[in-house]
Amino acid sequence: MVTGVLLFQAIACGALSGIVASNKNRNPAGWGVLGFLFGLFGLIAVLVMEEVEPQEKEVSGRRSSRQSGAQEFDPDKHEKKCPDCAEYIKIEARVCKHCGREFSDEEVKRQVEERRKSGSRGRRDAENYKSDDHDTEEILSTHDFNGVGICEDCDYTRGYAKANNYVCPGS
Repeated sequence: MVTGVLLFQAIACGALSGIVASNKNRNPAGWGVLGFLFGLFGLIAVLVMEEVEPQEKEVSGRRSSRQSGAQEFDPDKHEKKCPDCAEYIKIEARVCKHCGREFSDEEVKRQVEERRKSGSRGRRDAENYKSDDHDTEEILSTHDFNGVGICEDCDYTRGYAKANNYVCPGS
């Protein structure tokens, strides 16, 4: 009976340690084994560890880019500013949903191609994404994480803001 309870506890701690490690971008199998062997101590250890940034894979000696041009371009994630009412609308929109301004098919195709070639992230590029020479702590200080790991203003995680040098627009 006691052996069964201890085995159940070891399996539970191992599984929980693996899940928590996976959420923190750490090796779930390794931490699962540690949780299984050390029980509650392994689980506590993985809970107090900080999240690690996901590493980008190397492709042919070069770092892979999240914006590799046409292959990963998703028009639904890009917006344009209407020249009449200054509201943001989807880049493929042919009619502004705010003021009714119509865009020609050629104009829409040109804007999509320009955005696809530039590889930009969307409307918030210039103002919120900073180059790599900015201080990470300075960028993180613009967010209001309040201990939950997600900014209350922009809904991005600490890891995303840090990896992408994203300055919170709500700051």
